[in-house]
This record gives sequence, structure tokens and C-alpha cells, in this order.
Amino acid sequence: MFLRMQRRHALLAMVLPHVLLVLLPLVSQVWSGGWAAFGLLFVASTLVGCMGVTVGLHRYFSHRSFKAPREMHRLIGIVSCMAAQGPVTYWVALHRLHHTFSDEPGDPHSPNPRAWKMPDTLSGRLRAFWQGHCGWVWRHDVPMPTRYARDLMSDPVMAWVDRRYPVWVLLSVLIPTAFGAWYQGGWSGALWGFYWGAVVRLVIVHHMIWIVNSLSHTWGRRGSDTTDTSRNLWLLALVTFGEGWHNNHHARPTLARMGWNWRQPDPGWWFICSLQRMGLVHSVKG
Repeated sequence: MFLRMQRRHALLAMVLPHVLLVLLPLVSQVWSGGWAAFGLLFVASTLVGCMGVTVGLHRYFSHRSFKAPREMHRLIGIVSCMAAQGPVTYWVALHRLHHTFSDEPGDPHSPNPRAWKMPDTLSGRLRAFWQGHCGWVWRHDVPMPTRYARDLMSDPVMAWVDRRYPVWVLLSVLIPTAFGAWYQGGWSGALWGFYWGAVVRLVIVHHMIWIVNSLSHTWGRRGSDTTDTSRNLWLLALVTFGEGWHNNHHARPTLARMGWNWRQPDPGWWFICSLQRMGLVHSVKG
């Protein structure tokens, strides 16, 4: 039953956006809008990708690298769900499992052939890379939340957020669609907003996380001697709000800051610092 739900979610939240990314420009003028289209995409991707995934799901919920008041806690949870990568408790348990068995059998999304018991050949490496990038979403073991996310299981606010996961995903689609209808007018405007604020944003944010799972465990520099194959990739860090400083993160996972000096830009850290200055979060581990 759970495998069926897992694949249904992958089809709706991950495969369908990729299909629509190619299909909609063939049947509608969704490429119109100029800089407004990229502005909508930037705002949607930053809100969901940075606040939702990088800051929310990863640094806040998974690693508790800062604290937030109750309503901010709820808001971060809602925006995190808008990324359509599963409820908060599920995502956190899966990520903590990754840290527990990083690049070893049991890691849900390692690109290391050893983790999948594949031969260390070109074919085995390519298959493992694909599995670590996005192949894992079709079928993977789900960690016990009572072991890997017990803190969230006992959190009534997150229980309330997780139960409404489909609502938050739907809102993340309806809001840019409504904006497009208002900005450009009519159904064509709504389709334009849906395309840039929902479809393209979903594809980008999914690959933003997937490429950290795959590429940051394959290529790059190792500044710290960790037990896994995590790497730092500066270019990847720029487009993933700092997640590309992955070796730094695996060396000290509870830190909110992944870029450790001025030569390692970390937009996710800057965002957290901005929230702290506004009094929206506190006790930041930097």
C-alpha cells in the first residue's frame, strides 16, 4: 500500500511537472511575459526552495540549527510542504537516515555504487548516480519516524501541518496561478502563472535537492575528512542557496551556516541571519 502511495506521489509531484514543462509551451503562449515570468519564478523558487527546503526542511527541522516561535514554526512547516517533497516528518526522517548511513547500504539516495551493492564499474557508477539523483523516489525504504523524527512526532503543530500536506501543495500551485490571472488576465494569464510559478518552480526545486544528493557526493573538493564522500562545489552552492557546501555540512551538520568563510557564499545562511535580525528566529548555531 505504501509503495503505491509513494509512486503516486512521485508521478503527481515529480513526473507530471516535467511533462508539463515540455508540453505547455507547445499548446499555449506561456513563454510570454518577459522579465515578469522570471520574476515570478525567482520569487516562488526562493520562497519554497530557500525558506521551505534549505532553511526549513534541512537546517531547521532536520538539524535544529536554530529556533523559532510557535507561529513562525508553523509557517516554516507550511512553506516546507509547498515544495511537494513529502510531509515535514517524512522528509526529516529520510534525511536523518541519510546522515546515519551516508554512502553506505541504507542511505536512501547515495550515488555510491557500494550503497546499492552495484559493481564499481562505469555502468555501475552511472546506475548508482541515477539512483542517487532521482531514481530513489520510485522506491525506497521509509525510516521509522519514531526513531528518526521522534521530536516531530510529538509536535502538535507539525502534526497539524503534516495532516494538511495536500492542501499546502495545492496552495503552492493556486497562488501563482491566481497571480497570473490577475497580472495578465483571463485563462491565458492563469496558465502563464501556473507554468512559471508552479511547473517550472517544482522542476527546479526538485532538481536543486536531487543534484545535491548526487553531484555533491561525486565531484568537488573535500575540505574536511568525513566518513562519507561528501564534496564542496562552489557553483552548485550558488544555485542551491548554499547546499553545495556539502562536505562542510557533513562535517558539522548542526550548524546553520554551511559556507564557512567569505569565499563560500551561503544564501541560506544570509536568509537565516535576516530572519534573526527581524526577531523571527533565535538561538542560531553559526
